[in-house]
Amino acid sequence: MRNVIVSSLVFLAVLFLTPLISSSQDFGISGIWYHNSTQTHINVKDFTNVVLINESGDRAVGHFVNPWQIKVPGWNVVGNIQNGGTQISWSNNTTWTRYPSGKTHISGTWYHNNSPTSIQVYDNGWRFSITNESGQTSDGYAKSSRELYIPSLGISGNVNNDATRIRWSNGTVWTRNPGGSGPLSSPEE
Repeated sequence: MRNVIVSSLVFLAVLFLTPLISSSQDFGISGIWYHNSTQTHINVKDFTNVVLINESGDRAVGHFVNPWQIKVPGWNVVGNIQNGGTQISWSNNTTWTRYPSGKTHISGTWYHNNSPTSIQVYDNGWRFSITNESGQTSDGYAKSSRELYIPSLGISGNVNNDATRIRWSNGTVWTRNPGGSGPLSSPEE
């Protein structure tokens, strides 16, 4: 009887938590952004809590109106996520991009087979650290704005033009979006 009660409680917990887990997807926009080559930042906590930091260091909390639009009441702006998730056009006529001055910017959350991975860029964009889906960390460097190399693993990666996909030489692919929903599969594409 005790096992039946425990199994029932676990089942109910899974049923209760599943909607919360599915609504916490960040649609691939968490990370560093740029406005006029100055860093900004987005941290998606869940669908209704998106923390933004502008180029002046001011913080505000926003929320998704839909997977392609963010509303930030504290700044009185709405942002439209465009160009495969690499640009946000704000209602105050400003634009945030994933990379400054035509450079590819790869920092932030990535996904391999729907599992989160990440890349953190440092040393003026020439060096980076990756964390794979198993939590293993490796350092690498950029050979160019589109070619990455990780010496300890002996693999290289090619970044596509809009910095939404990395094809690694070991056959794996990292994308900005885990499962086909959100700005990377918006109607614009």
